[in-house]
Amino acid sequence: MTISQAIRTPAPRSARHGAAATVAIAIVAGSAVLGLIVAAITFGALAVAFPIAVPVARQFNVAVSANDVLIAERFASIWWLFAGASMMSLLAAVAVIVTTVKHFESPPAW
Repeated sequence: MTISQAIRTPAPRSARHGAAATVAIAIVAGSAVLGLIVAAITFGALAVAFPIAVPVARQFNVAVSANDVLIAERFASIWWLFAGASMMSLLAAVAVIVTTVKHFESPPAW
């Protein structure tokens, strides 16, 4: 008997994650992506809505208080901030998707 025969090597483990871990990670990642997409839609809608709110209200003769008009005009001047938050939310959703897929493609660290 040689030394190489006497040393036992462990059987290779499966390169799969457990079912419970896979489901948990998928639920958390899916929830995060869904929340980020809702945030992106909301910020995108705000970026569009504030600049057109006052002209639309004037066109349809809607009674709007002076305070509401002032707030809408102030937020309309920073539409780019809402658009940026929308883009960052979309990029974060893509990052979560890519990271989750990479995690599932790699073997588990035992």
